[in-house]
Amino acid sequence: MNKWMKFFLLYLGGTLIGMSQLKIAPVINPLSQYLHTSLTQMSLLTSVFTISGIFIAIPGGALVTKIGAKKLLLGIIALLAIGNFLGTVAGSFSMLLVTRVIEGISFSTIVMTAVVLISYWFRDSQYSGTAIGIFTTFPALASLISMNLFLSLSEKYGHFASWYLIGGLSVILWILYFFFLDAPKAEDQSVEEKIDAPFRTVLKNKSVWILGVLQGCMAFVLYAYIALYPVLFSDYYHLSQGTANFYSGLFGLFGIPFGVVAGFLLDRVKKSGLVILVAFSTMALACLAAPFLGGVSGLIIAQVFFLSAAAMLASSSITILVPRAAGKEQLIGYSMSFVNLFYYTMIVIGAPLISKIVEQFSWLTGLSVLTGVACIGVIGSIIYLVTNQTIKN
Repeated sequence: MNKWMKFFLLYLGGTLIGMSQLKIAPVINPLSQYLHTSLTQMSLLTSVFTISGIFIAIPGGALVTKIGAKKLLLGIIALLAIGNFLGTVAGSFSMLLVTRVIEGISFSTIVMTAVVLISYWFRDSQYSGTAIGIFTTFPALASLISMNLFLSLSEKYGHFASWYLIGGLSVILWILYFFFLDAPKAEDQSVEEKIDAPFRTVLKNKSVWILGVLQGCMAFVLYAYIALYPVLFSDYYHLSQGTANFYSGLFGLFGIPFGVVAGFLLDRVKKSGLVILVAFSTMALACLAAPFLGGVSGLIIAQVFFLSAAAMLASSSITILVPRAAGKEQLIGYSMSFVNLFYYTMIVIGAPLISKIVEQFSWLTGLSVLTGVACIGVIGSIIYLVTNQTIKN
């Protein structure tokens, strides 16, 4: 099968996993009433999806090397199906929380696995950065679909309609992956044995450390907004739930092109740190503006656009740069898993922490914290730019 067709199938899987992660946000208010839970608890259903990533991130690099990227991908999609089908019969909030952890294993490993597969499929192509950049847009596309589909789906077919949908599609994708995708063979991966203590080598890489911190800042801001945008627009700006979900869905739509832009730029520019600096600077300004939109449609759309563009540009750029920072092909999985440790930790912390701050203090306080995290990203970008001025494509 053509490498772009294989990439397309992989992208569909990433999008489906993203939809599973985001299926709580569009129905957070009605589902909260159904389960008799608070906003903070409901936000936990979103963030706990990635809690397994904190534990899988460190051994993840070795895992993809030892069992193979294809076998790991098949396991990822199988767990996604199992978690969703179990969610349909969960009779309480605590049981639903457990199924979300099972689903979350797929989200915790998909990026690392995908980078390894794409690097293998495009190893002789000048478009490897572009392909990775496109793949990193899957959360944006998932957000667009989720915010515009799942509320109406739940109203028509019940609160857990999206669980049935994602579970069924996961089974179909598993079959397609089994028959049509390939991955590095065992002999290709055995090179890893020639590197003593590969993870220790990664820990000594300053560029990977900086990229990890930056990815953590991006994840904190991105997933806090993804989880809270519908509530921000409905509770703070007093928009209807349907309108709030529409604006939230634009967040995904606007971000999609910028993953491609990141790949295009980083395949061509030498000072890659400039791209990341522009992304985090724009993110900080968009976060700063969030509490002062006055419910004006044009201002809301502009804020959503710039935050979405900045988050996607930052996330895609960092993901593209990790294989380059790794230095050697056999260190890509280890480097990606280390960066993912920051990524998944901040996803777990972000939405519940901001929700708690909003409940205890105010929306202004919570949104100010997000602005502060984005500013940390700006500082980190400057450090990366200074220390990596001559990174070549």
